Amino acid sequence: MREKEACVLRVRRHSLVPGVRRLIPFGVRGLVAMILVVGSVHVFAAVRPLRFGVLPLQSPVALARLFIPLCAHLAKALHRPIVFATAPDFRRFMARAKRGRYDVVFLNPYLYRQLHGYRAVARIKGVPFIGLLIARRGAAIGPLTPQILKGRSIAFPDPDAFAATLMVKEYLRARGVIVDTEMRPVYLRSQDSVILAVARGLVDLGGTWPWSLDQEPAAIRAEVRILARTPPGPEMPIAVRDSLSPATVRALQKALTGLTGSAAGRRILRRLRIPAGFAIATPSDYAKVPRTLNPCAAPARP
Repeated sequence: MREKEACVLRVRRHSLVPGVRRLIPFGVRGLVAMILVVGSVHVFAAVRPLRFGVLPLQSPVALARLFIPLCAHLAKALHRPIVFATAPDFRRFMARAKRGRYDVVFLNPYLYRQLHGYRAVARIKGVPFIGLLIARRGAAIGPLTPQILKGRSIAFPDPDAFAATLMVKEYLRARGVIVDTEMRPVYLRSQDSVILAVARGLVDLGGTWPWSLDQEPAAIRAEVRILARTPPGPEMPIAVRDSLSPATVRALQKALTGLTGSAAGRRILRRLRIPAGFAIATPSDYAKVPRTLNPCAAPARP
């Protein structure tokens, strides 16, 4: 019994903060399933699909457009169906990962360090893993001091977004600003929502990172400006469950690092805004990433 390889997308309802719901047209009602037949390589119907979980950095629809081609490529290379999945928010994504719902995960370094039973096997290249502090173009924002920022609103995608939230908060903390107590933080679930809220003037400031900002339409990017960049951290990893066979892991690494070697692979990378592709990674690459951060701690005094 044979079947063609397929890449399956599962997207659940994606709710948004009420204040910006009317401006952000990517809510998904109900369960959407999209199946993409990616080739004529045959596999046994009994083979269990690999579940590829992607941290909800953006809306489910935006992630689907970005990752379905990669999913399809991996299905061909591994001769195995791939199920692409995301979640409504970081908390539920991590809960599912901790229950073993995903075989492969694409997530930030901070959340990777909180997962047990997964190991890093690849990382993106050429996309600086830094936090960006952004404001609406033309907005009167002075020096980033406690006096200037006190009481201002600032949007983040999620409390556990490493670059966009934690690294930006740490950047401001080092300058004497404790975001959670001295500013008015709001969490909008996705990077898209943060960038659009800043562009439309719904908040004074926002935290994001270069990869998500680059995904936005030119008209939206033109409405924001970068006020500050944080120091860099290790790149976004792709991790696999420890139970995945060594042969499957090697095939996955080969498929990911080989994307730059073909025209089709380079098209996938351009869509993902990762033109330099992927590199091999190991758990030791992330050993210095803290498992917990306290952005509310008082800044160190000289």
